This record gives sequence, C-alpha cells and structure tokens, in this order.
Amino acid sequence: MNIVNMHQAVQQGVDKINSLQADMLLSEEIDVELNKSQDRFINTKYGINNKYNKGFEESQKRIDDLRTLVTEYSNTVTYKEQYGKKTWVDTFKLPPDYLYLVSQRSEVLRNKTCTPISFSISTSGNTVTYFKIPVANLHDGATTFVKKMRMVADVTNPLLGDVPMLSLGDISLAYTYPADINALQTAILDPNNWNSGFKWYLNTFEHLNFPGHFIVTVDTNVHPWVNYDASVTNAVSGVNTITKAIGRMPTATGLDDPINTTTDVLYDDSQLLDFREIGPDAEREFTLNKFVQHDDISKLIEDPFNTTKYTSPLTTIRADYIDLYTSDIFIIDKVKITYIRKPQKISLSLGIDCELPEHCHQEIVDMTVSSILEGIGDPRYKSHQLEVSKNE
Repeated sequence: MNIVNMHQAVQQGVDKINSLQADMLLSEEIDVELNKSQDRFINTKYGINNKYNKGFEESQKRIDDLRTLVTEYSNTVTYKEQYGKKTWVDTFKLPPDYLYLVSQRSEVLRNKTCTPISFSISTSGNTVTYFKIPVANLHDGATTFVKKMRMVADVTNPLLGDVPMLSLGDISLAYTYPADINALQTAILDPNNWNSGFKWYLNTFEHLNFPGHFIVTVDTNVHPWVNYDASVTNAVSGVNTITKAIGRMPTATGLDDPINTTTDVLYDDSQLLDFREIGPDAEREFTLNKFVQHDDISKLIEDPFNTTKYTSPLTTIRADYIDLYTSDIFIIDKVKITYIRKPQKISLSLGIDCELPEHCHQEIVDMTVSSILEGIGDPRYKSHQLEVSKNE
C-alpha cells in the first residue's frame, strides 16, 4: 500500500465498526496513529513480546518483517579518555537513524609482535554552516507555495545581502499546493536547481538529522558574510544581525512580496574531534566486539582472562555512542555495525509511504484501527484486537 491506500484502509476499517468516528478523523490524526502502530510493530518484531516469543532473526518471518530497515554503517572512532593505567577508551558515534543494534565489529591496529603500541592524538573534522528549514515553510498551509527562497543579511533591509537560494524562478506559479509537493521536493533536491553556494538535502545530511526539514548548507567561501553569532557585526548589514533564510509569498502586484517565514542560520562544529594515530607499520584486522554491561566493565578490565583483547574488544553503549576499551597492545581505527534504523515518519501531506515490506502494511493498518477504537472507547475494541492478534 502507498500512504493514500493506508489512509483509505484505516478509514474503511473504522467505518465498518463506527461510521460516525470515521467521518470525523483528520488525516493528521491518522498519520499519528499509523506512526504509533508502525513503531509498536517494529518493537514487537524485534523483541520477544509477541505471541510466538520470537525476536529478530529467530525465524524467517521476523527477518522478512524488518529486512527493509536493516542497515550497515562504518566510521572511524574518536579518542575519548584514558580509563586506567593501561586502558584507553575510544568512542563511535551511532548514526542519527539508529534504533536497534544487530552486530558490531572493529578494525584493530596492533604491532605484529604484540608489543606495546605508541600513539599520538590529533584534532580534525568538519564544520558546517546551514539552515534547518521545515518543509511546511515552503507554503501557506492553504493553496499557495512561496514565490522564492532567499538568504538575507537583514530582514528589515532586504537589499543587503539578498541572495536567491534556488534557481527555480517563481515557485508559486510553477507548483500548486498540495498537489505538487512531491514534484517540488524532487526539483529542490536536484543540484541543477541549486544556486551557487547552496546545497539542499531532505531530512538528513552527514550527522545532522531533522525529519520533515530541508537542510541547506551554505558555502562560506562563496558567501563569506554569513553570520550566525548575534554578538558579531555582520559584514554586509553593518549591525549585529543573524543571517536568515526567508520565504516570500506572491502578491498581486509582484512588488514588496511579504515574508512567510524566517529561519536563522546555524553553525555546527561538533565534528571537530580527537583521533589517535600510530605509525604505518601497524597490522590491521577485523574482529567481533564483545558487548558488556556498565557495572561489569571495571572488574572485567582487571581480570586477565576476560579483559579487553584485540581479538575481542570490550564495548559498552551510552546515549548515542559505543565506547570501545583498548589496552596498550592495540587501538581501534574503525567500527562497522549492522543495525535496524528508524523508519521515516508516515505522512499523507508529505507523500511519505510506509517503508516496511508490503506484507506488513495490513497488520499496521489493523493495529491502527484498534488503537483508534480504543481511543474513542468503542466497546468492540477488544474483539477487534483479538482478530488482529490472530493475524500476526
């Protein structure tokens, strides 16, 4: 099913049991319930809280249920701290769409003779200047898209540093809201339609993750006057102003187009990180990591039989990171994980379909119908829920 089919199926399912409620459902409410059911479906299939008590990859159906969300990701680790006399901790940042870990392994560097390894610490990484623009900022919520998207140094004086961010001409004439939202998104993401110094992305860019937003990066070599610090005088405006992206709506005269929305420019330097480096003669090999609990790591490090080894590095997980414990014999250069990612949020207005395999769609629809019936206190909720569980 596509998103339109799923909405129709939910409305029909509710209508069979409670026709009055079906007529009152808003598309946004159905989206919310579909996303709740999608999340519940994933959690149930990954864990063992289901009638078969089988988790992910414990049966072929469980593998098939979540296969579209299984993803691989590899990246270098960064240095965190020295943990003990001969123990150090590196850290691996999980990707923004991470949900559940399936497996992890490391690329280990060590001396061929297993003698202590020396290293130096260096700092490197990237910074990014960008706008986080909600997709909804491109229209008035009724029938009209913005006329143009521009970057300005001073909203009160648009003649200063007024730069078009797209080369699409008058968007409001070429596209009609909401029918053309998918076509407009496709056009915006086409590099041929980006003006110099701008790159447009939807939802994610590198480590940035903002569902329902365009991420627009700004090349400060092309636009050196861009200012993200309100305490600094802008080189173009001459006053302390933060550079903004604005959406201008069309007017009958075409003059003095009103501003629909404004978005401040942002700056991110979180990718300036410390790395451990060793000489070129180190031996490289991949090895499986061993996950341990936080309350066990200290005693395991001290235990010569169970301490971290280059053949089986010990790891813990905290927040958005995997911490990797190394000894004076080895360091870790990269980590590769297999994981279940978060699905995109289902949305009728944005035209975002359910990413799970098609054979799962009806079950998600049925779960959504049950959730709606429970929410309105319909006495037939329990019997419907029983039917849903039979179809699992």
